[in-house]
Amino acid sequence: MRVSIIVVTTLFASTALAQTATPPAPKPQINVRTDAALVKGGPSLGNSDKVRWDFYKVDSAGGRSDENVGGAYDATFEEKLPPGKYIAVAGLGNISREMPVEIKDGSVVELKVDFEAAQLTIVPKRSEDSKEAEPQARVDVTQGAAFSDSIYGSKEIFVPAGELKLDGRIGPARAEKTITVKAGETVSEDLIIPSGVVIANAVYKDGGRAVETDNIRFETLLPTETLDGTRDTLTGTYGVDKMMQMPAGDFVMRARLGKVSAEIPFSVKAGQRTNVTVNLDAGVLAVTAPDAQRIDILETTKDLQGTQKEISGRYGTTHQETLHPGNYSVKVTYDDKIKREPKEVTATVKAAERTDLNITD
Repeated sequence: MRVSIIVVTTLFASTALAQTATPPAPKPQINVRTDAALVKGGPSLGNSDKVRWDFYKVDSAGGRSDENVGGAYDATFEEKLPPGKYIAVAGLGNISREMPVEIKDGSVVELKVDFEAAQLTIVPKRSEDSKEAEPQARVDVTQGAAFSDSIYGSKEIFVPAGELKLDGRIGPARAEKTITVKAGETVSEDLIIPSGVVIANAVYKDGGRAVETDNIRFETLLPTETLDGTRDTLTGTYGVDKMMQMPAGDFVMRARLGKVSAEIPFSVKAGQRTNVTVNLDAGVLAVTAPDAQRIDILETTKDLQGTQKEISGRYGTTHQETLHPGNYSVKVTYDDKIKREPKEVTATVKAAERTDLNITD
């Protein structure tokens, strides 16, 4: 009996010790935890996919290598990464911050970045009284060489605190502005880009038939001439009834069709549409010459050397050209195998009319 008691007591004590023993502490399931704020001491950006964290291995020189071992879109990123030395990169829009970090097994590294940034909404407009942002406007935001971002229309972006340059454009229209923002601010800024749209059309004569071909070329020019007598071109398009973006101001519209060129001054007001119609004062000459090798259209007058200035020409049996009203010489030449002498006839072109010329003999 005594032995049994001792044995029982001993078993009981062993069991009690086993039940009261402290279990080993579990190893942490993560070894890195991050957070981010717009400004030092400011609230956390929380579970925000606007922040991107990435961890790159350190290269032999102690800098950032190209080997990325982990990352996510989340200000409060948590992960278990292989132990080692890394460069942690935090991004908020086009703002980036880097920091070295060493991750060890059995402990959690806490990282927090302060972007020292502001939330900026840019609202590009054509005029001061425009009620809505212009979706076709592009605005480049820069802070020296350290930061740049670009938006179309109205958009919220994150920018570093300090002085920023806004460079806006709608087609050839331009506007610049310098602003200053503070870290942690939420700012909205209008950028006025004085501009409108121009719709260009043309007629063959004043009050006459409208031009419909897409072969016509419209170009908008500055009104003042350069030293060599030319004007700088702002924009251009082929075809009628096309929309062109223009800055506010006074300009010249040039239309080209065939061998005809005509110009007309016009003005653009900010936030408005302008319709421009150019009078070409032109007609069409269409030549058909069976068996012809080449057809040329020339001026009827000759210079002191007795030669005529060539206006237009092409190889083949047909040729069509748009010309100003007047008399022209049409010269037809034939292949040597046909053994026909060149033939030259006179044709008259009238505004807004088509002249068909058939040369057979």
